[in-house]
Amino acid sequence: MLGGVGGTVRLYLVDDHPDLIEALRHAFAAFPEVSVTCGNILAVAENTLVSPANSRGYMDGGIDRRYLDFFGQRLQQTVQEAIQRRPEGLLPVGAALIVATGSPRIPYLIVAPTMTEPERIEADHCYRAMRAILRIAEQHAEIVEGVYCPGLGTGVGGVSFSDAARAMAEAYANWKVKRTGGGR
Repeated sequence: MLGGVGGTVRLYLVDDHPDLIEALRHAFAAFPEVSVTCGNILAVAENTLVSPANSRGYMDGGIDRRYLDFFGQRLQQTVQEAIQRRPEGLLPVGAALIVATGSPRIPYLIVAPTMTEPERIEADHCYRAMRAILRIAEQHAEIVEGVYCPGLGTGVGGVSFSDAARAMAEAYANWKVKRTGGGR
C-alpha cells in the first residue's frame, strides 16, 4: 500500500496477457497488498491509471493507443503540454507526472515513460518507471487512491514478461524499504 487519503493507496497490476500476469504474480508474491489481475485495465481501473508512454508524450502505439481511444485525443495533447512545461521539454525515463483525464471514473493519469522514443528497451527502464510511479503516487496522496498499472515495457519496449515483472517488483521492494526507513 502507498500512503494516501486515510493512509492507503492500492497498487493494482492489470494486463490482458495471461503469461505476463503469471510472471507478475510470481514476482510480486511477497507483496500480498498488491493486486494482480488478468483483464482489460480500462474496464476495471478507477481513480488513477498509468501510461508507460515515451519521453515526448506520443501515445499512438501500444496500450497508450487504447487509452486515446477511451479518453479521446485531447489526452495526448494534455500530456504533451505538461511535458513541454518541464525545463528540459521532455519527461525522461525515471520521472513521472500526473494529469487530469476529464473522466469521472478515472480522473488521473500518471505518465511514467519506459522509453525516450518508441524503441526496444532494457528491463532497467521498467524498474525506473515503476519507481517514478510509486514516488508520484505518494507525492499526490491527497488525490491518488488506487494506481492501476499495466505491464511496463512489454509491448513496444520488447522486454520479456519475466524480466519486466522482476524489475517492477524490485522497484516496489526497494521503494517500500526506503519508505519504511529500512534501506538506502
